Amino acid sequence: MRVQRAFLAAGLLAGVAACGGGRATAFQPAGSLSPAPTQAPLSGQAGQRLGGFRFPSDVAIDFTTPASADPARRAVIDGYQNYVLALWAAVLSHGVNRAYQRQATGNALGFVRREVARAGAPGTTVKGTIAYTGTRIAGIYFGTGADVLACVDASAFHQVNAQTGATVGPVLPARLTRYLENVAEGKRSDGTWFVSRLTVYPAASTQGAMCR
Repeated sequence: MRVQRAFLAAGLLAGVAACGGGRATAFQPAGSLSPAPTQAPLSGQAGQRLGGFRFPSDVAIDFTTPASADPARRAVIDGYQNYVLALWAAVLSHGVNRAYQRQATGNALGFVRREVARAGAPGTTVKGTIAYTGTRIAGIYFGTGADVLACVDASAFHQVNAQTGATVGPVLPARLTRYLENVAEGKRSDGTWFVSRLTVYPAASTQGAMCR
């Protein structure tokens, strides 16, 4: 699994970020900045948050935005990335992995559950790459809320036959091959962040045009 320098602190995310380019690097679960991708089980905080879930070697969750040097801003982005990882861990485990229940509330939780149901057809699984680019924070409010935007490219992320590997269809609805994701986060009393609200704008729309 390739994940760009995500320090993976759990939390409530209220983010609005603008989409832009970034240099992708690989995340090593133990905190190493080695550029080599890894499919090892997540360890440390990441492994605890995802219950030791192991992403298959043919699944890549790519975050290409360099990590902020500001710990407060980095914690907000970590909260968003934790939500993303928990979402796809739930989908790939057909709902068995429930780390998402800590990472998402409100309609963001509903989004996770819909995707688990959508991709949960018997005899199918998910493979490919989904990329999250240009993740940025529009603002942090009173230290307890934040707005974040990210461009998502799911064009190489597919639902496949678990036995033959043949493509069954897209993981997400066809209109969301590329889209702008807008999330709101909040901060818990323990300092962690989680996603409380999620809005998606297809790249074909006016609002999502920056992600074409």
